[in-house]
Amino acid sequence: MARIPFVRALSTFLLGDPAHRLQRMIFREAARGFRLEQPAFPREIHLPPAFGVGLPERVVELVLARSTYVPGARVLDVGHSNIMECHRLLLNSLTPPKHFTGVDIAAPTYDVSPYYERSIIADITNTGLAADSFDRIWCISTLEHVGMDNTGYTGNFTLDGDLDASALREMYRVLAADGTLLITVPFGKSENHGWMKNYDLSAWHRLLDPFRGYAHVYEHYFRYDRTAGWMQVEASRLAATGYYDNRNAGASGLATVLVHKPVVERIAGERP
Repeated sequence: MARIPFVRALSTFLLGDPAHRLQRMIFREAARGFRLEQPAFPREIHLPPAFGVGLPERVVELVLARSTYVPGARVLDVGHSNIMECHRLLLNSLTPPKHFTGVDIAAPTYDVSPYYERSIIADITNTGLAADSFDRIWCISTLEHVGMDNTGYTGNFTLDGDLDASALREMYRVLAADGTLLITVPFGKSENHGWMKNYDLSAWHRLLDPFRGYAHVYEHYFRYDRTAGWMQVEASRLAATGYYDNRNAGASGLATVLVHKPVVERIAGERP
């Protein structure tokens, strides 16, 4: 047994830190998705074959975020204080001019200055930001923590199961006309893990339904398979999926939504 720490230390010396290697692997795999054409985005999303085998949902999320980005857009990145290295690699790779603002209830754990023009400590349910301030909003694997036990990040939080709905309303308020809001959450069967939750379809639609009458709402669902990787599926295929069902360093199911805010606030008789 005494050899195990030695082997781990030797592996780290030769190959680098495992967590760092994982983050690089995620970004390299996501880059395969970046190269795909997305002609019908956001109505349709295409992933490469055998995409993200052995990797968490972040590979899909990075492709979605990259697909929304337009140089010069004013982007609000929600929950930026603890973003993964692969997320920072994405930010570095984007074409300038880049105008990113980060918002979080916790203080950043790294130097944000290379990535964000502004870093704001604020509650996403009540940011104090001006209405119609951002052309793009990213809320990537963050909403599932809102209203949950955030002790691992900060003591500045409130336990409230309805705060995710308040957060969505606030994000829509600060989104500019013709802007797009991207939200991703772990998805499948309803699970409360204390520090985050795995959404089911009922809880997810509880959030989205109020916006369907005056915004374009594009939902996409993904399931992880140990052999085939991440693939797009119908939401019903995830009804029995738990967060820890696969050993892929993350969720086993993913729900994503792109909410487009029209220039005319009300969509009379038009279906997204």
